[in-house]
Amino acid sequence: MVRATLYMKVKQGRGDAFVEAWRGIADEVRRADGNVRQALSRDPEDPDSFVVTSDWTTRDAFGAFERSPEQDELTAPLREL
Repeated sequence: MVRATLYMKVKQGRGDAFVEAWRGIADEVRRADGNVRQALSRDPEDPDSFVVTSDWTTRDAFGAFERSPEQDELTAPLREL
């Protein structure tokens, strides 16, 4: 298994919007070939800081998703935050 970890700092005051956007995206990513699970952790001392973890069956499965046009389209709303 492979775990991808992403540290995210969103624009001030946009933490709740990030959580909502991430939930919808995570539901879609869970359907990707090789995805095992997604998790989101929020820093209790900084509500605009997050850790996203994504577990995959193999490095190749994760890489295929990361390079896919679907990934770019799916995660676009997060880049706005």
